[in-house]
Amino acid sequence: MADEHPAEGQFLHHTIHKVKLRGYKDRSLRSAREHLKEVTGARNTDNRIMDKRYPVDSVERNQLQKCLDILQHSIKVTSLQGMVERLESVTRQLGLKFSPGGSPLDWFISSDMFYLEVMLESTGGVKDVRIHHEGKVEQQSCEELVLCLSVGDFADFTAQLEGLASIYQLNAEKKVKCKAFSALQSLEADLGTLATLQSFIKEPFNLVHKSPVGILQKRRGGHAMKLIYLVPPYDLLDQQTKSSLPLSVEEVTSRNLGYSVMVCMEGSTAHKLQTTPLISVNHSPNGKSTPLYAALSANNSATLPACFVLRLNNPMPLCLALVRRIQQVTEMECGDLSTPHPLLSLVTQHASAGQLDCANNRGLFVTLPDQQHCYFMTESKNLEGILVSNIPFSHPAHVPQILMLLRQQALFNVLVSSCIRSASRHGMYKCFVSCVLQQRCIGHTATGDNHLLPWPPRSPDLTPCDFFLSGFLKDSVYVPPLPMSLKELRDRITHALQTITADMLH
Repeated sequence: MADEHPAEGQFLHHTIHKVKLRGYKDRSLRSAREHLKEVTGARNTDNRIMDKRYPVDSVERNQLQKCLDILQHSIKVTSLQGMVERLESVTRQLGLKFSPGGSPLDWFISSDMFYLEVMLESTGGVKDVRIHHEGKVEQQSCEELVLCLSVGDFADFTAQLEGLASIYQLNAEKKVKCKAFSALQSLEADLGTLATLQSFIKEPFNLVHKSPVGILQKRRGGHAMKLIYLVPPYDLLDQQTKSSLPLSVEEVTSRNLGYSVMVCMEGSTAHKLQTTPLISVNHSPNGKSTPLYAALSANNSATLPACFVLRLNNPMPLCLALVRRIQQVTEMECGDLSTPHPLLSLVTQHASAGQLDCANNRGLFVTLPDQQHCYFMTESKNLEGILVSNIPFSHPAHVPQILMLLRQQALFNVLVSSCIRSASRHGMYKCFVSCVLQQRCIGHTATGDNHLLPWPPRSPDLTPCDFFLSGFLKDSVYVPPLPMSLKELRDRITHALQTITADMLH
């Protein structure tokens, strides 16, 4: 049969072969498709994993950024590229804009209200830094910014940028913020006029402690105007050489000594603030010059959502009586009066960084080279205070009055703080303290009328003192009956004061 139909057999064989071949191809294609699908699926999975965004913890981000900033700040700037990178890093940290100028040596640091043009040299040095404020036509070349960048003091550069930005931290539109800077400039001009009027005071002690604005340091770039109103004796002790420093303007300003305030502006409720200088000088026939303040009007002032602020260099314990007197001057709230504390306890804790408290009746011990002192402070229920950091005001005439009250409190705090030593030895005085507390006091009081008044019994080892904050600071010292005249007493006190050395005050 096969021989009879050879063509049919070949055709059948060929057909079967094609079917087998097609099945093989189908299996190969199916296998290839499955393999491709697996590869594609794996690739898609990899892509999904790589593209997946994991939430980054804000604390971790801040820590990482802090580490990067520390590394950046540890790298010394020695080239143009290094200076540009450091400027960009500082700008980014402050949330400002960093952009190139017309050449690789010109760069801009800007906000919506001001910009800095930093002109560099090819070596990475700083040629000039110019400040331009919104609404002002002229640019100002700033020597302080050039200096801090030239010496690589980027911490100071950052502080100055923060100071410039803080002027405009107001909840207002651009044109209102422009008036805020004009107001601050006008206030600084008036305070500068007051400083000029006190230039006849040549004695540094009187300039610091008795003049209307103390030692005035003008605005330096982004550093606000500074008024130094009291320099305690302890600040004039050089710890390294164990000697006294001279009280001079140069010494105080170069060493950053004393109690001071910065003249700033901050956002608040609406207040009427000057936009031009208000002070004119009246020259009398006898040669005396006095300031005259112009009344606020539509031509020299504007209502702004801001106020002027005296920012203390350190928070100060301030008694409520003086706080209320400041509020009477400024007609503005000053601090939180709802939770006052006993003033002496507040001063003690503040001076000892929280290590000591006179309220525990254990005494405050002072160890001198050849003496040991123990001080007890009696609180008065009417003598309470609060910690104050900022004092808001709205007129240049407020500043001398505020400084006078701050001097009064600062002097009291310095006196109390002189009895506080965190590192003094306490254990050896337990018996003495117990003995003193169990005895009655007996003595007399020395008053300003040059006579002695009797006082309740006292121990010969205990000398009570009273200090009064009403009006100018004054005190009464209680002493036992003395068989000497007041002149002899003065001579003895003067001699005792002259024997005090710098070592005894440490």
